[in-house]
Amino acid sequence: MSRRYTKKKNKRKALRKRSKKVYIKRGGAENSGQKTFNFFNTYHYGDNILNLKFFFNISPILKKRGIKINYYFDDKYNKREELERFVDKDVVTLDSLDKKPGDAMGLWMGDNILNGVFSKAPGSLAYPEFDTYYSAFYQIIVEKLGLKEENIDVSLYQPEPYLQDIYNGLDEKFKDLDILIINAEPQSMQYKYDKDKINKMCLRLKDKYKIAVTTCVDDSIVCTMRDNLMLKDIGAISTHAKNIISVHTGPLAACYNSTTRDNVKKWIVLVDGIHYKEADIKILNSSYDLDTIEKELA
Repeated sequence: MSRRYTKKKNKRKALRKRSKKVYIKRGGAENSGQKTFNFFNTYHYGDNILNLKFFFNISPILKKRGIKINYYFDDKYNKREELERFVDKDVVTLDSLDKKPGDAMGLWMGDNILNGVFSKAPGSLAYPEFDTYYSAFYQIIVEKLGLKEENIDVSLYQPEPYLQDIYNGLDEKFKDLDILIINAEPQSMQYKYDKDKINKMCLRLKDKYKIAVTTCVDDSIVCTMRDNLMLKDIGAISTHAKNIISVHTGPLAACYNSTTRDNVKKWIVLVDGIHYKEADIKILNSSYDLDTIEKELA
């Protein structure tokens, strides 16, 4: 047994430093008087968008309670201007990951949740469906912030009325789409991406439907990237799209809102190993064929 475990004091200190769980005391900030919180994410757009959208949606409560959040992200991969659109600067300050303090709490949707805490312990996920996992994930954050009594909405599909103003300002070619196709390549190995297969699907569907893609295929298909639209714009487009086909990738996170959920007729997500429970989302894995896609849209 190593020396640091020979004394109880040293043992407690080591556990605090090395623990792979994040324990949340009941009452959180309310009992401690804490008003400034440090959070970080070391990965890609999806988690950062979900985290920042959640803080943005509860910003009126954060202001009322005088709570400030410092959020640290990888600015070598994530564009600051993309993330800033999901930030209320009165309550959230963005900074680069290299500046995060030692007490910063990591917010990554890869940790399991066991008994109300994040855990890296191996085993089956306690919440295997993404939308139920999301609610459990952000309930932990609510308690960390000391806001349990505020009865905050922790559902994946929250009201985001500001998206309508963004939608109103879009070019007509992005409005009232038959299909919004989010075809960006995923960066977290959640899907076996086949670019040629995705492109063939887009080209086939554009002959029959009014579509837009998020990553350019060719000049015949409307593309958000070509028009320099950003992730929040994609979220606005999704609120009026009749159907959505998406690889499980970062830009999809901008589409999780109550208006999109209520208005979309068919929502297809191409992903290996992730499921949903609370929304009518059809999961197709990487072995799908184009005929299956068309049958789903019929």
